Amino acid sequence: MSFEFVLPLHQKDLLQSSGTNQYVVEEVSPARQVPDRVFGCKTALRTEGPSMILDHFDGFYSLLRHFNEVEQETREEAWELLLKAQQQLTANLSSTLDQPEVHNDTQRHLNTLKMLCYLLCQTAEAFEAEACKPSIDTTVKGGRGRAKSKKLTAGWDWDEEKERFLQGILHLLQLEVWRLWDPPIVEEEFVNLVSCCCYKLLENPSIGRSAGTKEALFSLLGLLIKRYNHTLGASLKIIQLLQHFEHLVSPMAQGVHTIVTQFGAKNIVSEIMREIGSLDPRDLARDNSGTRSYAAFLVELAEKIPGFMLPSISLLLCHLDGESYTMRNGVLGVLGEIIIQVLSKDGLDKKAKNTRDQLLDKLEDHIHDINAFSRSRVLQVWLHLCREKAIPLPRQRSVMSLVLGRLQDKSSIVRKNAVQLLSEFLTSNPFAAKLPVDELVTTLEKEKEKLKAMTPDEPQDISGDVHGKTEEMWQAMEPELVTAVKEYLEEAGENEEEEEASRVEIPEDASVESVVTSLRELLDKSQHRQALRLLQAARDCWPDCQLLTATPPVFSPLDGDEDDNDESQDAEAQLLATLKAVYLGEKLSEPVDSDPEEALNLHNVGELTGETAPSSSGAAGGDTETAGPVVNELSKQQVLVKYLQDCVTFANQIQTAVPILCELLSSKVNSDVLEAIEFFVRAHEFGVTSAVEGIRRMMVLVWSKEQGVKEAVVTAYKRLYLTPQGGTQRARSLTVVKNLMALTFCASLGELTSLEELLAEFMRSKDIPAQAIQLLWEYFTKKHANTADEESRAALVIIGMVAGADVNIARSNVDVLVSEGLGPRGQEDFSLARDTCLALLKIVKADKPKVLGGEEPFRFPADHQIFTRLSTILVTGITDLKKNHWLPLAEQAINTIYRLAEHPDRVCGDITKGLASAVLTTDQDQDKTANAEDPSQSEQEAESAPITACQAGVLSRFLAFAGHVALAQLVHLDVMVSGEMKRRRNIQEKEKEKQTKGQKEAAKESVSGEQAGIEDEMGLGAAAAEDAEAEYIRKICESELVTGTNLLSAVRPLLVSVCSNPVKYSEPSLRAASSLALAKFMLVSSEFCEAHLQLLFTILEKAPQPVIRANIIIALGDLTFRFPNLIEPWTPNLYARLRDPSPHVRKNTLMVLTHLILNDMVKVKGQISEMATCIVDSEDRIASLAKLFFFELSKKGNAIYNVMPDMISRLSDPECGMDQEQFKTIMRYVFAFIQKDRQAESLVEKLCHRFRATRTDRQPQDLAFCLGLLNMSEKCVRRLQENFACFADKLHDAEVYACFTSILSKAKKFSKPETKVMVEDFEQKLAECHDKGVDDVAVADKASKASAAAKAKENGGRSVRKRNTKRRGRGKSSLDSDEEDDDNNQAPVTPAPSSRKPGQKGQQTTGQKTRGKGRRVRAVTFSSDEEEDSDELFEANSGENGAKDSAFDSGNEKAHSDAENKDPNPTPRGKGKTRKLHNPRGTPKGTPKGTPKGSPAPLSHHKQVHVT
Repeated sequence: MSFEFVLPLHQKDLLQSSGTNQYVVEEVSPARQVPDRVFGCKTALRTEGPSMILDHFDGFYSLLRHFNEVEQETREEAWELLLKAQQQLTANLSSTLDQPEVHNDTQRHLNTLKMLCYLLCQTAEAFEAEACKPSIDTTVKGGRGRAKSKKLTAGWDWDEEKERFLQGILHLLQLEVWRLWDPPIVEEEFVNLVSCCCYKLLENPSIGRSAGTKEALFSLLGLLIKRYNHTLGASLKIIQLLQHFEHLVSPMAQGVHTIVTQFGAKNIVSEIMREIGSLDPRDLARDNSGTRSYAAFLVELAEKIPGFMLPSISLLLCHLDGESYTMRNGVLGVLGEIIIQVLSKDGLDKKAKNTRDQLLDKLEDHIHDINAFSRSRVLQVWLHLCREKAIPLPRQRSVMSLVLGRLQDKSSIVRKNAVQLLSEFLTSNPFAAKLPVDELVTTLEKEKEKLKAMTPDEPQDISGDVHGKTEEMWQAMEPELVTAVKEYLEEAGENEEEEEASRVEIPEDASVESVVTSLRELLDKSQHRQALRLLQAARDCWPDCQLLTATPPVFSPLDGDEDDNDESQDAEAQLLATLKAVYLGEKLSEPVDSDPEEALNLHNVGELTGETAPSSSGAAGGDTETAGPVVNELSKQQVLVKYLQDCVTFANQIQTAVPILCELLSSKVNSDVLEAIEFFVRAHEFGVTSAVEGIRRMMVLVWSKEQGVKEAVVTAYKRLYLTPQGGTQRARSLTVVKNLMALTFCASLGELTSLEELLAEFMRSKDIPAQAIQLLWEYFTKKHANTADEESRAALVIIGMVAGADVNIARSNVDVLVSEGLGPRGQEDFSLARDTCLALLKIVKADKPKVLGGEEPFRFPADHQIFTRLSTILVTGITDLKKNHWLPLAEQAINTIYRLAEHPDRVCGDITKGLASAVLTTDQDQDKTANAEDPSQSEQEAESAPITACQAGVLSRFLAFAGHVALAQLVHLDVMVSGEMKRRRNIQEKEKEKQTKGQKEAAKESVSGEQAGIEDEMGLGAAAAEDAEAEYIRKICESELVTGTNLLSAVRPLLVSVCSNPVKYSEPSLRAASSLALAKFMLVSSEFCEAHLQLLFTILEKAPQPVIRANIIIALGDLTFRFPNLIEPWTPNLYARLRDPSPHVRKNTLMVLTHLILNDMVKVKGQISEMATCIVDSEDRIASLAKLFFFELSKKGNAIYNVMPDMISRLSDPECGMDQEQFKTIMRYVFAFIQKDRQAESLVEKLCHRFRATRTDRQPQDLAFCLGLLNMSEKCVRRLQENFACFADKLHDAEVYACFTSILSKAKKFSKPETKVMVEDFEQKLAECHDKGVDDVAVADKASKASAAAKAKENGGRSVRKRNTKRRGRGKSSLDSDEEDDDNNQAPVTPAPSSRKPGQKGQQTTGQKTRGKGRRVRAVTFSSDEEEDSDELFEANSGENGAKDSAFDSGNEKAHSDAENKDPNPTPRGKGKTRKLHNPRGTPKGTPKGTPKGSPAPLSHHKQVHVT
């Protein structure tokens, strides 16, 4: 043949020749002539076969040049011709290449092959490019339209044709086509032609849909790699494709797996890993998309062929220290897959174990990775390892310790994976099914004692300390020894016969110890060759001795190429390691479990304690060849002790995690909560003792607003307590009942409430079987055998809870509840009677009665046995002071009576009379006893002794009962009676409407009837009736319940007397009960409340018991809601309790004030600074509540902004006593809520003006610090510059100056170029003023010191006389002291607040006038106490107390306390309306002078009150 076809790089290259005999396309036909030329090729193919391509190449080439212009039919016809030609060529070449010698027409066959493959590949690429073009259908329909557009004509599908093409090329290249070339090596251009076509087809995202096409394509690539030396090109192209096409991750991993397994091309894996390993880490960090594809590809490849990746894994480890966390995650995933599939098998050699340990070390290191996603990923890898049991047992301890630290990670995804891993460790632990730490520790101690008794006296081990051999001595001789070992091994290899002859003989009576000693002596004498010969002989004599076969450092794929580590180096290293072990004196024998990875396949301690030999099958990766079977009892005991030690360690680590996971239950992140719930469920199933705490704490989550969390809690409790396994139906129900009763033991009130909601959920889903309910009744009535009293009460509690969801449970068994709970057992056990009352209350619903429903409320007659038995229990039990549960029983009994009884006031009245009779009877009995014991006692002592001694407990019960009755009566009238009246009126109106419907129509015709109809239509008649009823009920509460002539009014004098005489009635329980009862009485009537408010606040101020103060604070919150106008003048006294020494009182005060302020019952004023001080409270709970308050307050408009200036000034006032660091902590938190620019601008101006009113050096520092906390905008900086004169004189202070420089440095970051000039000028101005101020201060200090020294010399004692004169002129000093003495002699009655309004100025005292003549001290006052949105500046006010409006003397604590609580001004703040102070009782007899009218008599002057 006269020409040679050269494969072109581009299509245009065929139009011009670049060498001799090169084929050139002579003519490119226009598009209209292409169909004719293709038709001519069809005839030629039939006559000439595939060789026709030599003459008709130009026609197909013209088709390629005009591919988009030619009709589809012509393209399909040409494609069919090419495929047929390729098939015929394959058949022809098959017969030709089978011959030993190639035919003379080699060049013809080669040209045909190259031309045909070129045309096929180019045409296939053209079809593929057209198929990938987005058509109109594809754009409209999305991805699904593209697949339909590929069927260009009926019966022709490009996906099918593509597979035919690939299969044809594959069959063609499977022949020995290289024989056509001379020399027989396929040119690289031909390989690139086929491979590039394959890679082009891979770019189509639909490549993964056709399994046949994908398999044929990768088979073709595998053939090119295997036979045609395409390994390097393939690896580079794979990397490029992965970088640009994310869809190729899975197909490419599958393709590489096919290439490696079917074609044996293992080098492709190492080449790909080498290319990825050589990528620049900085490029990987920038190109996150490509890096993500690399990482995913590596992980999928590791899942398929991890064994082929292991030898080259060191190439990827460099990326573990790179910037891209995505690549780190991928490499970590590869390590995990290699460990699981390759390095976790049984029978691993030392080399494999060393590799595995190094890989595990890498995984451990990245548990503390800097990136949260990498930490999360490595924890997922460990989780996978744990599930596959691929973690060696000795490593579990260290991994667990690291995981425990990640439970408190700042990232939620890390915490989630850490909890999951910890749960999996617990589930797949190799120790035991139950892990109670106490029992395990006890068992371990017993087994240790047993082992100690069994262990004989062991001889001394050979150790380095005994023989004095040190590491330094070994290092000194090691270089010579290395040379000797090399020479010895070389000679042994060359002259084996001489070596055999010179071998040392060891005597039969020699021992290992003697040989080791001889070896040490030879080494000390530098006789290295003799030592090596003796060692070889000792190895032959004792081949099992571990000391004589020490393990050298083994090769690892992580260290480099394996080829560098040949057998001679292994032998050399082994000999050196053995000699080192012998010389340094390691132990001659190893313990039974010498391999640290030898794990015990034990499921419980019982097998071992029963002398059962443990199995020696190890955990994943454990050695099975080194540990022999346990042959004696001592070995068994050693194994058992080792097992128990590991078990106790593991259980202690789990116990350590429990408190942290309990905190996660309170997390705001749902994943934390859900994973913690799952962990506690598993821990409880495994018997972890402390898991009970978490189980109880997660019970509260049943109230969560997140539906997923609530469902998880319900499912967890259902799994733990309602799904027992095995046994009969009754046995399972019995287990359920015992589980539920156990939850009530030692449960708090919150836990019981949550448990009730849980049980309601179970009842609604019908998860509690009916038989379990029946068993609960059996336990309650003690019909079940061996039922304890505690179990009976627990069953009653559960019955009451489930009755809340199903009323019939309690309503159908009222007689049982009364006979058992309120019978003889109830008289002896007040707790049982109280729980019975709670169960009886579930008979009716707890919500308000429905007015429009028309249903009559369910009530029992007043003489029902429920109420008679309750009356008997209460009256007979009031004097039994040994039983402490009388008061809780009384409260629930009152609630039951008022909820279930007809005429409950009569029932409670009878009980009150019975209690009073019991109290009087007890008084008389004790009077007689006292007189009989001491007849000579005076009458006064006889009268006072019974009341102050044993009657305190009984009297406290009586007063508490009366107070709760008053409160219950109020609720009964306000809710039940009012609701019943509305219900009856509603029924009457409906009946009347039916009867008088016709009459109303007639009445509308008249004028009066018309007006009545209008009123009826507007509902005015019903509204008037409702108002009348409400007014009637209010009148009853005001004038009849506690202030009229009824039974409660008779108790009132006694109650007031007890509260007013703390000396006489000093018993703490009596004081607590009486003060709470007084508050309940005050809730009923505003008249009674107003008369005794001063007494209540006196008790709040003076009561020494924190519980009394805490109770009163809560009661005052209720009083504020009921009578807000009465409590408003006393608001400062409420705030004062925020500084109470008791944390309990402070917490209650904070909660009450939070509730009042957020519900707009208390106006936010400057006193809110007291709330701010709680942010730095020593109690964490109080600090958290204070932060929560300000967070909620920030949602209420400008509330925080309005009080911010006053809060700053009050807290920075020296009289406040606030430490500067605490002040900064408060301000950092509060200023975070100032987000609006307008608020920041206004605050800047206000704070700047307040620099002028500062009195101490600290106040400017605090103001400057607050300015630095604001988010400074450009306008804020301008405001600072405009008000520069306000703080210029304070810039000499270094701290003030530092705050302003910090403000300007932050302002530079956001300022525009034109603004930067202004900021820099302002900064320069600040610096100049600061420097000048520092110099002026220094000069002034120096001058003042010199002046003071001169005056001291010249005038001597003149300054002393002046100071005395000043002291004499301080106003009312003597008068004030006299008045203080008078006040101290009076009773400690709390005065009311001043009648002067907060905005008024008081009259200036003489002392103030005197001080005013000298230098005036400017104090800071605040105007926001009157108006929240006021923008006024400070007012200067003379006097030592500054802006405070109090009238107390700070020198006397008692006077301070009294002045803090002045008599409230009865004049309301309305317009011109005044109200005289009403004192219905007048001033009591014996009231000393100075006591305000209307206030109770002094506490120490009340006479003794007797109950009549």
